[in-house]
Amino acid sequence: MVFSRLAQLAVRLIRKMWQAGFIAFWVVLSGVVAILGNDFHNRKIISSLALGIILWLLPNCYFVVKVMHHLGRVSAERLLHIFYRAELIKLLLSGFFFIMMARLLSINFPVLLSGYLAAQLIFWLLLTIKNKEGLL
Repeated sequence: MVFSRLAQLAVRLIRKMWQAGFIAFWVVLSGVVAILGNDFHNRKIISSLALGIILWLLPNCYFVVKVMHHLGRVSAERLLHIFYRAELIKLLLSGFFFIMMARLLSINFPVLLSGYLAAQLIFWLLLTIKNKEGLL
């Protein structure tokens, strides 16, 4: 029962991402990793870049799921509190993941940070483009 609900949630999330153009976002990020992977044959650099992107993805997925779960179900004031709490937890998770990766894994930290910032920048650019097209 729980698995079927999770599967339905995943399917709905993928459909919404497809409609909003976020699938294109991940294709671009995969392309960046592939291009840099061809240029740099060092596994440490490639894994650091991929981990930076994943490090951006996990806390943001938490934020989106938390906010979207309550969207339309609670008052605007309550939703604002949920939004701020989810944002705070997202920032704490990001900091925790940065510290854990720096301590536990052998990574190239500037490349990890570059992957994180590239993911954030591409996400912002996608939102800006979609907003100018009038889709959001």
